[in-house]
Amino acid sequence: MFRFVKSIISDNSGTSSPTSELDRLVYGTSHSPLLKRRRARVIVSRIRLLSLLCFVAFPFGFTLDLLAFSGDTLLILGLSRALIALLFLALFFGIGNGETLRDAYRAVGIFFAILLTFQAMYQPLLDLQDISAIAGVPSAGYVLFPFLIVVCIGIFPFTVKEAFLTLVMFYIVEMLILIILPEQSDPHQRLGILLSLVAAGVLCGFSAISQLLYMASLVDQASIDTLTQCYSRNSGEEIIDVQYRIAQREKAFLSVVFVDLDNFKAINDRYGHESGDRVLRSAAEHIAKNGRGSDVLIRWGGEEFVILLPNTNAAGALKTVRRLRNIGLGERPDGSFLTASYGIAEMQSSKANDWQALVEYADDQMYHVKSNGGNDIAMIDSPALAETSYSQPEGSITE
Repeated sequence: MFRFVKSIISDNSGTSSPTSELDRLVYGTSHSPLLKRRRARVIVSRIRLLSLLCFVAFPFGFTLDLLAFSGDTLLILGLSRALIALLFLALFFGIGNGETLRDAYRAVGIFFAILLTFQAMYQPLLDLQDISAIAGVPSAGYVLFPFLIVVCIGIFPFTVKEAFLTLVMFYIVEMLILIILPEQSDPHQRLGILLSLVAAGVLCGFSAISQLLYMASLVDQASIDTLTQCYSRNSGEEIIDVQYRIAQREKAFLSVVFVDLDNFKAINDRYGHESGDRVLRSAAEHIAKNGRGSDVLIRWGGEEFVILLPNTNAAGALKTVRRLRNIGLGERPDGSFLTASYGIAEMQSSKANDWQALVEYADDQMYHVKSNGGNDIAMIDSPALAETSYSQPEGSITE
């Protein structure tokens, strides 16, 4: 079934599927491409901001070290801070503007690795094992540094799984760092530090998950067409852009189907707009039932829809549309079958230079069908064949 928006937002009664809500909270597999892209952008942008702040803060912290340390300890701390500052500067310029969650995960991993590296560098040098070791601002900063690291987790919109894995990796590294403390240090103090970090991590993980839920609700509200419960045109364009980039990078197939309901204006003129709205909702539901979990349904405007079919060549898209015509789009107010004109374009075979061209090719094919009476399918194999290349379906919808 389409990753239809009904599976990720509340229904008319104000409730939503417990299974889908649990999935979006824990795993995120039901997240829409749009939500994934927004999450990736937010995570990467916050990593870049934090990296810039750390680049400034770490050298500044050395001025505080001058007040509390001297000799080899001061020298090593200074060199460590300089190295870490350079790493954060490289991270700031290196990650760019992430568009996928893979980019976001890589940025998060590097960010926390740099912070934990600094802790591993200073920890053996300083006899700062618990709060009682605080004797001034510099020592307080080093004692509380692990807690500052774990607090950063709460800044990002993570699922339960992502927050859990991040915390597990953090605690593993922390245990390794605590192991390298001087042998004379109190093991009870080490355990106390670890338990305190666990408690802080749970709170920060809750904050990260809360951010995700809030972001998901905002994306849903901004991206859903309230009448048909499929994606609006603005959000749909962004999803097509994402899928086009992915298909282009992976050299995969990507098909677009442009759907225009036949003689829809007559419904509004004769039966009123409420009847027209019911027909639109019914058409969207029938299209949704015919799709796969990876397909995306977009209300393009009025009685027009766009179906996005990732990893689908032109033949596969034609098969999908034929099946949809056999299932039907519901009924018109007078009891007759609702029909539509379909135009198909596939990214590789049409040689579309961008996603806008791909949609335009599908729209052109739909227009040809519309001009010839509607209730048919046309597809394009290449731009040169845009005016002549059609694939007629075998049979037609049962009437």
